[in-house]
Amino acid sequence: MAELHFDFRDIFRAGRYGFNPKKISVHLFGLILAYLIYEILVYSSLLITSESGVKQFWDTYALLPVCPLVDYAFEDITIGAMWLGTFTLFVFFFLASTMVSKITIEDLRGDHFFSITASWRFVRKHWKAVFGTLLGLIAILVLLALIPICVGLLGKIPMVGRVVLMFASVLTPFAFFLGLLMAYLLVGLGISLFFAPSVVGAADSDAFETAYQHLAMLWNQPWRVLIYEIFLVGVKAICIPIWGIFCLAGFALAMQPIYFLVPTDIQHIMWQTDRWLGGSIEKLNALPYMEHFRVFDIGSEPANLPITLNIAAIFMTLSLLFIAGLVIAYLFSIASTGNTLIYTILRKRVDGVNLLEVEEEAEVLDSVAPEAPPSEAPVNPNGIETEEKVQ
Repeated sequence: MAELHFDFRDIFRAGRYGFNPKKISVHLFGLILAYLIYEILVYSSLLITSESGVKQFWDTYALLPVCPLVDYAFEDITIGAMWLGTFTLFVFFFLASTMVSKITIEDLRGDHFFSITASWRFVRKHWKAVFGTLLGLIAILVLLALIPICVGLLGKIPMVGRVVLMFASVLTPFAFFLGLLMAYLLVGLGISLFFAPSVVGAADSDAFETAYQHLAMLWNQPWRVLIYEIFLVGVKAICIPIWGIFCLAGFALAMQPIYFLVPTDIQHIMWQTDRWLGGSIEKLNALPYMEHFRVFDIGSEPANLPITLNIAAIFMTLSLLFIAGLVIAYLFSIASTGNTLIYTILRKRVDGVNLLEVEEEAEVLDSVAPEAPPSEAPVNPNGIETEEKVQ
C-alpha cells in the first residue's frame, strides 16, 4: 500500500502516477475512437450538404479536428456533427477516466498488476453511476428552475397574471434561498465533471452516493478542492511540455539520419503531411529551436509527388497523430490520476475513511472468521464412542 501524506504533497505525485503505460493506453484508445467517430460524423455531414463542401473542408482542415465553438461558415448539420463528435469525446473521456481511476486506486492499494481488462469489467458494471450522477444533478436543477419559470408563465396570463405575481412576491425570501440552493447544486455539478469518475472508481459508489460525496466535498472542504485543483493544473503545466518535448525530440532524432540522406524526399513527405494536418507541420516548425532539427521543414510544393511518397506521407500523418494522441493521453492520465488522489485525500479529511485500507480490512475479516466446529465422533445407542478397528 502506498504511503500517502493525505495533504497537498500527494498532488505532486500525479505526474509520476499518471505516467503509466496502462493509464496512458486507456486514454489513448478512447481518444482514437472519439477521433474516428468525429471525423466520420463531420465528413458524412459534409457529404449530405454538397461534395464541394467536402473538398473545401479537406483543402483547409483535412484530418485536423475543428472546435465547434469557433465561428465557422459551415452548415448547421456540420456544426451539429461537430458538437456530437465533441460529446462523443466527453463520453469516452469519462469512461476511460473511470478505468484509470480504478487502476490508480488499486495501484495505491498495492495491486500493481490490476489489468485493463479488469478495469473495463468494472466500468461495464458502474458506468451508470458515472453518468447518472451528472444527469441526476441536472434533473434536480431543472426541477428547481421550473418553480420560477411556472410563476413567470402564470404572470403572463391576462387579468390574472398580476394577481399571481402579487401573491408570489410574498415568497421572495423563499425564492432567494431557492436561488442559493440552485447555485450550490450548480457548483456541485461543476465539481462532478472533475470527480465523478474518480469517486466511482475509488469508492465503487452508486449515483446517489457519488452525488452526495461531491456535495460533501463542496460543503466541508471547498478551499481544499480549489487549491488542490490549482496544484494539479501546475503539475500538468510542468509535465505535459516536458513529455511533448521528449516526444518531438525522439521523433526528430529518429528521422534525422533519413533527412541527411534523402532531404528532398523528406521535405516532400512533410509537405503532403502538412496539407493533411491542416498546416500543423508549418506551425510546429515555427516553434523555438525546431528549425535546427530540419525534419519538419516542408520545403516548397513538389511538381509531381510519386505514389510511393504519398504512401509514406500517409504513414507519416498517422505517426504524428499518434504522437499528438500520446501527449493528450498523458494529460488526461494526469487529470484522472490527480483527481483520484484529491478525492482520496478529501475523503480521509471529511469522513476519516482511508480508501486504501478497504481491501486490507476485507482480508482481516476473512482471517478472523470463526472456524467450523470439528465433527464429533459417532456415538452408539449405549453412549459409548465407537472406535475404528484396525485390521
